Parts: sequence; structure tokens; C-alpha cells
Amino acid sequence: MAYKYPSQQKKRRGTRAILLVVALFLSISLYLFIGGPGSSLIMDSLRNLLNPVPLFHHMVISHNGTEKRLFPEQTLHAHPNDRLRIVKVDTSVPFNRGIRLFSKGFDVNALHEEAVIAELLPGQDIFHRYTYIIQVKHNNEVIGTISLAIAPLPEDWLEKANRIIDVKKRLAFLELAVKENAEDMRLKLSLADEYLAQKRWKQGASLLEEILKTKEDIDLMRKLVDAYERLHRYNQVIIVLKKILAKTPEDLELRLRLAELLEKKGRIREAIGEYTRMLPQLTKSEQIVVMKNIGYLSFKIGQKKSALQWYLKAAKHDKKDPNLYYNIGSIYDELNNTELAEKYLRVALELRKGDIEGRLRLAHSLLKKGKVKEAKKYTEEILEKDAKNLEALTIYANILEKEGDKKALRTTYEKILSHDQKNTTILFNLGVLEAEEGNAAKSIAYFERILAINSQDVEAREALFDVCQRFNKDDLAYTQAVALLQSKPKNITLYGYVFEYLMARKKYDEAAGYMRKGVEANPKNYELRQYLILAYLNAKKIELAEKEMEGALNLKPKDTKLLYQLAKLKEDKGKLESAFSLYKRILKISPNDEKAAEAYLRLRLELLSKGVQVSDCWHLRAWC
Repeated sequence: MAYKYPSQQKKRRGTRAILLVVALFLSISLYLFIGGPGSSLIMDSLRNLLNPVPLFHHMVISHNGTEKRLFPEQTLHAHPNDRLRIVKVDTSVPFNRGIRLFSKGFDVNALHEEAVIAELLPGQDIFHRYTYIIQVKHNNEVIGTISLAIAPLPEDWLEKANRIIDVKKRLAFLELAVKENAEDMRLKLSLADEYLAQKRWKQGASLLEEILKTKEDIDLMRKLVDAYERLHRYNQVIIVLKKILAKTPEDLELRLRLAELLEKKGRIREAIGEYTRMLPQLTKSEQIVVMKNIGYLSFKIGQKKSALQWYLKAAKHDKKDPNLYYNIGSIYDELNNTELAEKYLRVALELRKGDIEGRLRLAHSLLKKGKVKEAKKYTEEILEKDAKNLEALTIYANILEKEGDKKALRTTYEKILSHDQKNTTILFNLGVLEAEEGNAAKSIAYFERILAINSQDVEAREALFDVCQRFNKDDLAYTQAVALLQSKPKNITLYGYVFEYLMARKKYDEAAGYMRKGVEANPKNYELRQYLILAYLNAKKIELAEKEMEGALNLKPKDTKLLYQLAKLKEDKGKLESAFSLYKRILKISPNDEKAAEAYLRLRLELLSKGVQVSDCWHLRAWC
């Protein structure tokens, strides 16, 4: 330090004295200017400066990295997975002395460091709506508040619902979702679909009705129609069908459905109106059937002349239907026109003699209308004359199937097959019947015949695979699964079966090969990667297993079980720093994982003993 001479010190003391006098003079002048003796302005100002009225101005919060300024009584809306950090609390109190934050049921002070909201929620349950009032207090006095509203998005609810396999749990979850998000139509629709899928028609219909009050949607109306039918609310079915047809008048299938329902409920005049409206849209053969039906309905309500006109229109195009002529003759008889009655009755009788084709058409028509017994009668008459008639046998098989007579149905199928040995539909149906009866060998033989005819018949191969599984024909089931994977490389179930089959036989390399193909075809499927990892581990291909574990973690970075498994592999191979980092990741995800904590501390000590610098904590207060 440089030496200060006495003359310099005297000079500086003189300068300080001058400055002190000037300051004193200015202070006295200011005092006199503002009121002189007796004025309290200076004292009040001084007191206000040292002890100001505590006021809360605003709070700055970092929301996913974006700073937001919240003023008193404002609300911050956030998602449970959002990251928050309190950056600043601005008050009138110097240095915020005595200022603190409080929120009932929520650890608001944890937000002084960036945190994921979900980690602070009760039970870390994100599927609720939470509203927390954050109080800004000066000592024990509340000087201001802001609100924090936390809620998941509807997409979060839908995504989780789609992942729930158990139907009861999925339904309960969707009910909670709708309760928490009462105005969201997507969640209501998803819940309605779940009710319908679980055959809870009443609840599904009620929810669809509620949704349709806000918007008219044809697809939703169709679902409501199906629900009403299941509940036997036919009048409501009719009302909704009419609403749909008002918007889609060209919907032939729907109009037919309405007409048949009106007919079933005895609202014959309305049914006739609907059948008449659909006529221009029908093919000629369909028009004939409908005209006959209109004639029948008209006769049923006593409109005999109208019924006669419809039958005559049908007869112009169908001259081989004996029943048509019988009906025309009967009406003429009731109208006391004996001559015409006899004419049409004779035509009907002539048509009956050996007319197989007419009977076939009639049987087809009757079966189409659901008149199974009458159709069966005419079909049996045909088969009495021509036992080998394939069309009649096919109709007969359809009738027996509707009646549930499986014994007669099998016999009929076999007759058809004796005349048409490459009929894959019949072979398939026989295979199903034999499987239902527990005849594994016969069932398998039928499906193998189909595949011999057409090896690309995926449906038949799937059926064969199911039968083989059912009857524990593991080797044959495995063969079918492998073949199916060529056409269905995204079928995860098939990979699962192949994996279990090969692993049970300790064919680890082969299992790994198939699982490798599965992962390539389904790169985002976590289950297949787990299969592949297990196959590699059993095959002692540790490097490949390690690589796949790292790939799997890209899909599920928070899978602590997989992280621990990979960390153990790294540690066993002497890659202590990599293992240490993985244990650290586990603890960031699951701070209370004692097993990972123990491994973390053990490796930390070991690395430090080797001179490797590692961090002191993993940014969790309990361990810092």
C-alpha cells in the first residue's frame, strides 16, 4: 500500500468537512420548506419507507419454461404434467421480509424449484380437477391470492380408457371422466359406446339422448335406434328412424327397416306408405316382392281392392308364383267375381305341377322375409323330386342354420359337399361344426382341405389356428401361426404364441429371430421388444439384449423395471458410470425406490474411490 503524507490527509479531512456542512444546510432548508417545526411529513415518510403497508402486486410463474405474470385473484390453468416454478413474488415489502406462501392441501413452496405438478398431487392422481388457492401472507396476514386450476385434457381420459383392458374398470373410468368433464361430448360419446358394447342399453340410450339434444348426428341416431330396439322401445325406434330418413331420404335399407317395424307393430297404413316410397329405388325383382307385401298388408286392413291392384301389378312381372295367383283368386272370390276367381286359381294349380324353379324362388322369398317354416316346406317338396338340387340344398342349409338343427345341418352340408367337393364355404362351416362338437381331427381335416384348395385363405388358416390351440395341437398351431405372420405381420397375438412355443422348447435363437421381425413390423410395440429382450437374454446375447433395452426405453423412458435391468447389465459388465446414470434416472422417476437408492450410493462410493467425479445428488430434496 502507498504511504499517505500528512499534507494529503489534512486536505482530505477539509474536503469531508465542507461536504458535511453542505449536506446539513440542505437538510435544514428542506425541513423548513415542508413546514418547519411541528410538521410530521418527514417522520411519516420515514416510517412508510421503513414499514410500508404490505401489498401483493403480482407473481411471476414459469409455466413449461414460459414466464407468466399473475395479478391478485387471477387463475393459472395447467395440465397435471406441466412444469411450474415460482420465479418472483412482487410485494410492497422491502426484500419481501415476512412474506410467505401457503395453499391448503398443496405444497406450493415446492414450486420454488421447477416441479411437475402431478408429483405434488394427492397420490399423484392426475385424473381429477383440482383448484388450489395460493395465499400470499405477510407474517400471518393474507395480503393477496391467486388460483391454480389443474385438470387433465379430454384426450388424456380417452387415451387411458383405451388402454384399460378390464371392461368393468374401463366403464368406471369413463363414468368418472364424464363426471369430471360434464360438457365434453367426446367423453360422453365414448362412455355411450362403452355402455352399448357392454349391452347396458338403457344407460347408453340415455346418454345418446343427452348428446343428441346438443347436435343432430345421423350416426348417433343410428346407435340410438339399435339401443331402443334392444330395449324393445319400438315407438321410439320409429320416431328416430323417421328423423334420420327426413335427412337421408335415399337410405333404402333404413326405410325398409322402418317399414318392417311399422308392419310388426301393427301400424299397417304407415308401413304401406314407406314400402310405396321405396319402390322407385328397387330393382325389378325387389319391386315384385314389395308389391306383393303391400298387397298382403292392404288386404290385412280390409282394403281388398287396393290389395288386388298391387297383386295384379306384381303378377305382370312374376307369372310363375302360384301363391300370387292364389291370392288374386281369393280376393276376386270375396268380391264375388267368380269367373276371375276361377281363372287365377287354375293358373296357380297349373304352376304347382313340378315347378321346382317357382318353388325355389318362393322359398328364397319366404326365407328372406323370415318365414322359415313355409320356406322349409317348399324346399322339402323340391328335394323330394330332386335330392341333388344344389340350390335347394343350400336354401335348406340356411333354414336349418336358423332353426339351430346342427345334426341335420351337418348332413345337408355333407350332401352339398358330395356334389361340390371344392365348396370352401361348406368345408369351412363343417370345420366349425365339428369343432363345436369336439371332433378335433375332423375339424382340422376340413380346414386343411380348404388350405389345399387355396393356401392364401387367411380366414380358414385363422380358424385352423384357433382349433389347434383349443385342442392343444401345439405343433400344428405353431405352423399356422408362423404362416399367418407372413400375411399379418402386425398381429401381436400371433407373435406371443410363437414366442411362448419356442421359449418352452428352449429355442431361444429362433424365438429371437421371429421377435426381431415383429419389432421391425411394429417398431412402437413395447410388448414385442420385451419378448425380444427376454429371448436375447436366454440366448446369452447380452450385447443385443442391452441394445434392445435401450430401444425399449425410447418407447417407455420411465419404465423403472427396465431401467434397473439395464443398469444391472451395465454394472455386471463393469460399465459403472453408465450404470450409475441409470440408477440416477430411476431415482428421478421413483425417489422412494430403496433398491435403486442403495445401488446408486454403492456405485457413487465406488466411483469416487476410483477418482471418478460424480454429482452429489439427483435434484431431489430428500437426497441433496
